[in-house]
Amino acid sequence: MVAALGVVMDTTTGAQSFYGGGRCEMTPKHEVSDQAFHRDDILSLDISADRETVVTGESGPSPAVHVWKAATGEKVGQFSLQQGSRGVVACSLSPCSRYVATVDNSNDHRVSIYNIERQKNLVTTNGSTDRILDVAWSKRAEDLRFATVTPKQVCFWHPADVTKRLKQPGVMGRTNAATLFTSICFDEEGWCYSGGENGQIQVWADSCQAVKCIKAHSAGITSIEAT
Repeated sequence: MVAALGVVMDTTTGAQSFYGGGRCEMTPKHEVSDQAFHRDDILSLDISADRETVVTGESGPSPAVHVWKAATGEKVGQFSLQQGSRGVVACSLSPCSRYVATVDNSNDHRVSIYNIERQKNLVTTNGSTDRILDVAWSKRAEDLRFATVTPKQVCFWHPADVTKRLKQPGVMGRTNAATLFTSICFDEEGWCYSGGENGQIQVWADSCQAVKCIKAHSAGITSIEAT
């Protein structure tokens, strides 16, 4: 991503294609935008596991989120967060590519879930008083959980499971070293991993408890991904 432009590069040939770059009308940024492309800087990005679908979120008081095809640049969906959001600081596509989870930059760091096909906001709720750094869906098939991470806490969200609370804080336990968190991801078996400033990777089970800490680096972990 570059400013308000999505860039797709073929790593074999070096050829690039773009999402955006079209002509947009200059309207006040406090107004909700339904323009065809991003009109403000892109702050966050996620791509589906099959590398076909991309979601990008922009800056601005009522920022737009765009869902588009990586191969063609064709727009699949578009929606805007509510006024006062101040930007989409994190976004994530569900494994089925039907849902998008977003985190805004408001004081409440609101978390929203959108249905792409129906173009409908399913829920918007306060996420944390602390800054949310990242959001990630579980990659396990039919597992509609996702997690958010702040420097102080990992939280698990269960939007499709009525038997559980929507939001459940993770529990580190007494035997695991305390640290500030930086990043979050899931693997295809549903295990969750967070990165810590102490260089450790915390492994989280379905029970929302950290079951293991792995020393991975001598310095802090800034980003994490799993397959």
